[in-house]
Parts: sequence; structure tokens; C-alpha cells
Amino acid sequence: MRGLVLTDVLARVEADAGKALELLKEYVRFPTISAHKRAQPETAAFVRRLLVENGFEAREYPTDGGPNVVFGQMIVDERKPTLLMYQHYDVQPVDPLNEWKRDPFDPAIEEGKFWGRGCADTKGNLIMQLLAVQAWQGVEGRPPINLKFVVEGEEEVGSPHFGSFVHANQEILHADGATIEGGDHLHEGTPKIELGCKGILYVEMTSRTAKVDQHSSYAAIAPNPAWRLIHALMTLRDAKGRIKVPGWYKDARRPTARELRYLQASAFKADALKEFWGVSEFVGGGNDFEVLRRLIYSPTCTICGFVSGYIEQGTKTVNPAVAKAKIDFRLVPNMKQATQFEKLRDHLIAKGFGDIELSPAKEALEAAAISLSARVVKAAIKGSVDAYGREPEVWPWSAGASAHGFFNEVVGVPSISGPGVSYDGSNYHAPNEHFRMEDFVGGAKHMAAMMARL
Repeated sequence: MRGLVLTDVLARVEADAGKALELLKEYVRFPTISAHKRAQPETAAFVRRLLVENGFEAREYPTDGGPNVVFGQMIVDERKPTLLMYQHYDVQPVDPLNEWKRDPFDPAIEEGKFWGRGCADTKGNLIMQLLAVQAWQGVEGRPPINLKFVVEGEEEVGSPHFGSFVHANQEILHADGATIEGGDHLHEGTPKIELGCKGILYVEMTSRTAKVDQHSSYAAIAPNPAWRLIHALMTLRDAKGRIKVPGWYKDARRPTARELRYLQASAFKADALKEFWGVSEFVGGGNDFEVLRRLIYSPTCTICGFVSGYIEQGTKTVNPAVAKAKIDFRLVPNMKQATQFEKLRDHLIAKGFGDIELSPAKEALEAAAISLSARVVKAAIKGSVDAYGREPEVWPWSAGASAHGFFNEVVGVPSISGPGVSYDGSNYHAPNEHFRMEDFVGGAKHMAAMMARL
């Protein structure tokens, strides 16, 4: 009987997808750029209204200095399991704006894809999850399990205030499992779940070599902060991407044999991603498995931005006084932000760059991952078979940072990423963000089936 009901629910998802996408357009129109503190109060209010309209008890929780967190719950039976779904209503900045083919906050459905800033990361996932809830309500009157939503407004700037909400409200966040944001799909359509995430240490490095800029003719005798900063940066990473800071990899979690078996069976194709990005080769090279293993298990050191002197149109012959770089370190599970920052600072001092100022961002996203045997993992795998007719890709953790640590380690709720609406070409954090229509529908079916399997 459960199979017949689920068949009806999945059909209902497909039938109602168009209406859900129109609702997503309304959601994406909010320019909720957390880096600019834009549109956060009105977007939080919109999310709370969505939850209430779909049968959830919902309210906004203020944070000390940050935007409100929206929490909603639907308790159908205290004896049934509870699934917590975490999302964020904020989005990334849209620059460079001239590379967008459409207005990023005027969403459109074209070429079989939904286009707009935040549609894939991660406003589309919230609407997809509500579509799954609505399908169960339409067929059975209610979902088969208890559901909770928690939606914050600062994930894209590292969730600096979300941690205080989590610590203060652990009781309401208890659940049998959680989904964090949304997983995505491979190019050929296989859904993906991830059992955790990398952490992030984001640092601004500043070199100041003088009180004022000088005419560039003095460069024969005047120090140059850009060159000094470049020389410091060159001590951090080699040409193959390996970080040269002593002890950097000491605490990094190593792959298990079981995890590697899943990766060896992966449908991941490096060439598809290479073609989409338009790059000639990947750092380090290697076959599909080697590229995937490096993507997941390798910490990173990335120059996200560098500025010094005059960079506008025309010429200005100047020897600048200041240079700045923004550096993004991705950390694998067991590596902690505070420990790695101390290693970075000690390394620069030892190399003679103690004068370079280090300013860590208020990122609160630590690396975290759970076991393949967790109940929520098994439910997601079985739900994928129901929705897609095949098991999903199972990665030990995401290459990106997210909120897993808050739930795994603070609240004690095992969490995964996925089901989701995006794919590995969705351009999240980049111009022309989008998802494919079939992935939205597939993600909603996957979520609906997972609810039946928890």
C-alpha cells in the first residue's frame, strides 16, 4: 500500500511543479545579498509566510546583530521520526554584472532551465521541499513524518550569527536526521548526496610598506607592498595545489576504504566539468577518480582577490603603499579554523613576513561529516531509488562549506546535503546561476520519497 501511495505522491509532485516554479520566481526577486545586508527582513518575512501557508507553525527568531532566523515545524505524530531541513534565504553578490545574460533578480524559465541569482543556492531547494510537502498533503492530507524547517539569512557570509541561535535553541532543533541546503546532480543527471562538508578559513592579508603612495620612479629604492605580498603568498602553495605551511595536513581526516569504493563507482566525469568551465586542464591532472578524490579530500588555498595601486582605465605611474589579498582555505573534517590560523601565522613569521597583517573573517562554518550507516543516509539512498530508479552518488562530504557542523556537533543531529535541485554546472556563486527543470522535479520526488523512508 505504501508503494501505491508513494506513486501517487510522486505523480502529484510532477503535476504541481509548474505552480511551485512560479512561487520560486517570487522568492528569487528578493535581492537578498547578505554581503551587502540587502532585503533580509522582507525575505525572512516571506519565508515565514510560506511556511505558515503550508501548514507549519512558524516564527522569526532575532539574532544579536544579524538577520532573523525563520523556524517552522509540523508535528503530525510524536511517535514518528522527525526530519529537519536547513536552508538559507541569502544569496551571493552578482558581480561581474556585465557577464549576466539576464537580470539576476528577474527570474526566467528558458532553454529548459530556471535562471536567477539564488535559484540553485539555495532558494530553489526550499521551494522544492515545500512542493514535496504539498504533494503528501494533497494525497494523504499530511506528510508521513514530522518536519522542521530552519532558514537563516547569512550562510553566504559564513553564518556569523547562526551559531548563537543554534546554541540557544538546541531543544527545538532536535530531529532524527537533517538535510543541509541541497545536494546537486552530475552532468548526466545522477543525483548526489554528501555526508558532510568542508570547513572554511577566510583570511584577508594586508601588506603596508609606506604611509603614502609614491611616484613609480622611486621604485628603485622604495619597497612595493604588492611584490611583498606576492612573495608571502608564494610560500603558501606550490604549483600543484599542495599547501606548504608546516603541519597543515596533520589533522586532516583520511578516506576510509568504504568511502573510496563509493568514489571508484562514481559516474563523475572530469572532462564534462572541464568543458563546462572552459579550462584546458585541472590542477594536478589525473583520471576521473583521482580528480574526484582530490576535489573531496584535499584542503585548498585560494587567492579570491588581490588589489593594490591603480587598476582603472588608462595609466597611473604609482608605487602603492598598500596591497591586500583575500585568501580562502578549505578545510577537511578534523581540521579546525583556529588551529589552522595559528599554523598560518607561525609560518609567515618564520618566513620573515611577520609584518603582514592577518584578519580572519567571522566565518563560523567548520568541517563535519557523518557515517554512511546513519539513518538519514539510508533514507536518502532508498528515496533516490524510488524517485530515479537508481542509487545516488554518495560523497563523504561536499567540496564546499555549509552548516553541517552546527547540527552534527552542537545539536547532535546527523545531517546530509541532498536531495537538491542543482547540478554541477549550475553556476552558483557565479553569473548566470540556474538549474535544469528535470533536476527540480527529480529533487522534489527524491525529497518526497525520502520522507517515506526515514
